[in-house]
Amino acid sequence: MDPGIKTYLGKPSLGKPRLGISIFGSLRSVMVLFFVFLSAVACNDDRRDAVPNVFVDVTINLNLPTYQPLSLVNGMIIYPQAGYRGLFIHQSAFQEFKAFDVACTQQPSDPCHTLGIDTATLLLQCPCCNSRFSADGFPARGPATFTLKSYRTFYSPSANTLRITN
Repeated sequence: MDPGIKTYLGKPSLGKPRLGISIFGSLRSVMVLFFVFLSAVACNDDRRDAVPNVFVDVTINLNLPTYQPLSLVNGMIIYPQAGYRGLFIHQSAFQEFKAFDVACTQQPSDPCHTLGIDTATLLLQCPCCNSRFSADGFPARGPATFTLKSYRTFYSPSANTLRITN
């Protein structure tokens, strides 16, 4: 073997032995750390107090006088017997319904943060933080910034019933 060639782990080498770190190895480490950081930040939506998941499966007979407002497009009611704090039910288009929890997303664990319908504006309003939400569940005025928790709705025209579930 040529005296100018050194061996490292039995393989010929022309310089100092490498320690197993290359520019690609350190770049790979930086990229892994970056993606770990990015996934940690992306998973944190800063929602400290989300509306809890509760089982909802109710069927409402829309023929009853209590639910008469839902017979019209843009008709809306609060149904207090289901959901976390109750349900807001809205006929958004002919025979199309939407249902949302009436817990304000600003601080849903506080019973004071239970939305009511502002009949002058047809918006949902929180009596504590004064946040307002559209009938589609979107915040119209803060401090709340998250949409309302929604539930699935199934309308049966033959029975004139509305089933709400999660």
